[in-house]
Amino acid sequence: MRARWLAVSLMAAMSMPGLAQSRFALTAGQVARALSDGGIQTREEQVSLLTRVVATESSPALDILSVQPLGKQPVAEHSSIGSRVRLGCHLPGRCLPFYAIVSGLEPPVGLAATASHASAGINNPASKANLDIIMRAGTHATLLMDDNRSHIQVAVITLENGIAGHRIHVASPDHKQVYVGEVVNANLLRGSF
Repeated sequence: MRARWLAVSLMAAMSMPGLAQSRFALTAGQVARALSDGGIQTREEQVSLLTRVVATESSPALDILSVQPLGKQPVAEHSSIGSRVRLGCHLPGRCLPFYAIVSGLEPPVGLAATASHASAGINNPASKANLDIIMRAGTHATLLMDDNRSHIQVAVITLENGIAGHRIHVASPDHKQVYVGEVVNANLLRGSF
């Protein structure tokens, strides 16, 4: 009986604020500083967090993981409206990766190229005409999704024909999840999350 009360007391003490691991809310100002440190001059007023973001420390170092334009136009045409920026803590386990919307963002040349790469040539029939299809619709393949913090491998079925280097839609074997992946070879795709 005494052990039972001890366990209950311990659980109650652990649930009290201050004894459990603390969480600190990240602010738009911290995101703006991280972007400016990464070479993208940004003010706090330009940053909008999509949700409340917390970390295990008050001022973690943030990494810029990707910059993508909002909408389907190239980055240069869309920079006045905004961009979706994916960030994460430099040290794993400090926070989960998260997104922020940045208005009026003009990313550096390196980031602009990666952001517009996803839309370059994907819907251009003339660019596909001269290339050989290496992955046919209905092919069972593997989708690898990778970043510095995690590695995910998913069995998928292709929903459209694919050419090396182009992005196509794929689905889980039960067709409940749909992904977009870049064709690497006849049965391998790379994706991002």
